Amino acid sequence: MQNRLKTLRQSRHLTQEELGDIISVTQQNISKYENDVYEMPVDVLIKVSHCFNVSIEYLLGVTEIKRDIAGQVVVNEAVDEYYDFIEAYKSLMGEDQELIWSIIEKMKQIRRRKE
Repeated sequence: MQNRLKTLRQSRHLTQEELGDIISVTQQNISKYENDVYEMPVDVLIKVSHCFNVSIEYLLGVTEIKRDIAGQVVVNEAVDEYYDFIEAYKSLMGEDQELIWSIIEKMKQIRRRKE
């Protein structure tokens, strides 16, 4: 499970502190979950599952399938809604994609500070 939590967090470019803020746990607990020092309580598993739109079974390493049909529907709806943006992003060169991603990350940080 530790690898999956860390991999999911890193794939979203979140720090341990940022993920902790999102799911209402401390950065230290995120570190302990990722390093298999603590087991995630059920309520935290549920929050992580919702945060990353993956099944609890996937988080626990029971299956390699990330999401059930309902979770996949959420992904499909997001892709449909943002398809033009995704296609435009994919057409950019690596440096430009990194620039766009850094702008998005900066905007997220500003929003978090305002909240």
